[in-house]
Amino acid sequence: MQWVIILIIASEESLTSTRPFIDAVVRSLQIDDDATSDDAVALRLTLALHGCGAPTDLFPLLTDPQHLVRWYGPVTVDGGEGGAFTAPGGVHGTIRSVQSPHRVDLTWEYEGRADELTLRIDPTDDGSSSLLIEHSLAMPAEVFAQYGPGAAALGWEIALMGFARYAEIGGDASISACAADLPAPDPVWLASEDGAQTVRAWAIRWAAAAIAAGVPEATARVGEENTVRAYTPQAAQS
Repeated sequence: MQWVIILIIASEESLTSTRPFIDAVVRSLQIDDDATSDDAVALRLTLALHGCGAPTDLFPLLTDPQHLVRWYGPVTVDGGEGGAFTAPGGVHGTIRSVQSPHRVDLTWEYEGRADELTLRIDPTDDGSSSLLIEHSLAMPAEVFAQYGPGAAALGWEIALMGFARYAEIGGDASISACAADLPAPDPVWLASEDGAQTVRAWAIRWAAAAIAAGVPEATARVGEENTVRAYTPQAAQS
């Protein structure tokens, strides 16, 4: 299996951000050339937030429906490992494995497709931890051509912001430095100027990943603009 691996470095000065949290996230894009076809592009998207609290504190926020509804949305879980779950947007799937308090592997099923999703909390040498969201999927080629990786990545950007805000409000001091005063990433915020600027900052970073992976710059910039329009009503109307 041949993977093209692109890391988007948080400190890259050419990518303008609107708030520190955006640059606290490290993003990576992997394209599996061997599994890519004329019909679909095989992608692996990873978002990593470093400097988080103890895994035992974070794991329930990622797995307990009573916590998930506060930052992600209504989630139902039928049992543990091997059980089924449902999530907003018609998503459902199976809990493939649970390694508490460090890792959950799921199938992420929607619109007749079954992706792979991993949520991982890795301890670090300084006593904190890193939260990783890893989404592997075969994106339809026409969707990739129109939106690029942002078609899948922007939803996780919004979710990760919501998670960081919820964890910070709950007293995770290690997240507070980058998550202080984060807004609730809801439709009202997305319709605001701050929301639009943040969405554009995310879209720019994922377009950069596409360019580095070999996507023609013109195509990547079209994807960037279409992603912004898809997530910000004011851009869609302009």
